Amino acid sequence: MTKAVIYARYSSHGQTEQSIEGQLHDGHDYAARMGYQVVGEYIDRALTGTKDARPEFQRMIRDAEKGAFSLVIVWKLDRFARNRYDSAIYKAKLKKHGVRVVSVMENITDSPEGIILEGLLESMAEYYSANLAENVRRGQRESVSKGWFCGGHVPYGYRAENHRLVPREGEAEIAREIFTRYAAGEPLTAIAADLNGRGYRTRNGAIFRVSSFDLMIKNPTYAGRLQYKGQEVPGCAAPLIDEETYQRARNRRERNRRAPAAVRANVPYLLQGKLFCGHCGAPMVGESGHGHLGAVYQYYACANRKKLHTCKKKNEKKDLLERFVVQQTVRYILAPERTAAIARGVAIEYKKEFGMSATADLERRVRKLDADLNALVDDLLRLPKAAHQRIGEKIEQLELQKADAEADLARLRLAEKITLDEAHVAGWIRSFHGGDLSDLAYCQRLIDSFVNSIYLYDDKIVIFYNLTATPPETSPREMLDQIPELKGSDLVGYGLPSADMSETFYVFVRGMVGVVIGR
Repeated sequence: MTKAVIYARYSSHGQTEQSIEGQLHDGHDYAARMGYQVVGEYIDRALTGTKDARPEFQRMIRDAEKGAFSLVIVWKLDRFARNRYDSAIYKAKLKKHGVRVVSVMENITDSPEGIILEGLLESMAEYYSANLAENVRRGQRESVSKGWFCGGHVPYGYRAENHRLVPREGEAEIAREIFTRYAAGEPLTAIAADLNGRGYRTRNGAIFRVSSFDLMIKNPTYAGRLQYKGQEVPGCAAPLIDEETYQRARNRRERNRRAPAAVRANVPYLLQGKLFCGHCGAPMVGESGHGHLGAVYQYYACANRKKLHTCKKKNEKKDLLERFVVQQTVRYILAPERTAAIARGVAIEYKKEFGMSATADLERRVRKLDADLNALVDDLLRLPKAAHQRIGEKIEQLELQKADAEADLARLRLAEKITLDEAHVAGWIRSFHGGDLSDLAYCQRLIDSFVNSIYLYDDKIVIFYNLTATPPETSPREMLDQIPELKGSDLVGYGLPSADMSETFYVFVRGMVGVVIGR
């Protein structure tokens, strides 16, 4: 029996513990129908899916290495992640250990069509998050225009009151003293020692240190100029010091700062999460180095060699390797004759997921929930107070269900506006053809969509692609071990016979296509 775990999550936006209960209930029902054995649950409460810093989510990713389960069940794909980058990275990590993700509410197969449809759904989940964030930002902009405090950290010396920052008794005097003494030329070490000796402490109860003053001295709020996301909020903060004192203190701090370290370029590593060492199976991670003339070079390095020094795999130049993988994918995988069949399958699945019948069902559900809520409100007026608590709890549950249904309805209505027939899907697939290999966005899109995993040797490279209707039951590493040619025996070609590793040949293992390319 296939062993599975359930991952459930709710964000802080209009959801509560009831959302978790519903997800777990549907997850267990789905497992029972499919004949899966649920061996664990992972639950993150009040944490957004746009970030990957979720404790239970990370624990699940780590536990996948132990081989205790081969399936992760989520209520919908947006419970796993609403960020396409995180979704791709963590699904690749799970696939490395033979674990795949399935959705209870979204019937997505592991065919090439299903892979593309899954990408569309993830894009829509990301759109929903971005749209929600924009609504929040719009409300914040309105608050800024009114001169209101928009929340967040309240600086030392202040407290929030009636949407404004006002002096906090005790702290305000100390903040004023720090600025005045430092602007007059006194060292921060002396100021900190004096305050600690007089028994003063930070808001968290810790002693004052030089680092305690860094953010304070840079913060224009103390001069009455609160900044929120690059905008000044007029009249929001009462000044504790005058502008001249603030500028003297800040300028002095800037002069005394150490020379900043060289800023490292934020270079994306396109194969991160999909690239593994062919010798030991460890992930190959990005790192950079400097030449004797100061030039910066980027590499992929075996994690075991880098951290444990237990592997002899050579480092690989980042740009050359990424370009090579993209070139081989375009050459051997993006065959135009596949386009029509894939487009037809995606269009059929899209209609199933976003058809008019689904929209009508959700509209009926929202109307039913509205009617039930109105009836419960009437009960509150009619029934004795002893029943009010239970009615209130029921109203809260229905409100949550209505919020979820309305979110799904908005998503479906958005999808209805997109005419996604075979022609549109075929056009999207053809957008990969003839791309500019020097375009970073094109290369990233190609890798994310098609590449399953890559195993790199010093003399050859093996690339596994998602091209079959039946997914493998074992991890790519285990499939790699089943290829006798990679264990030192004489080479036997598949598809393209070869006896020389300088030529390319195909292997077909457990429903996946691997391309073995000599170097």
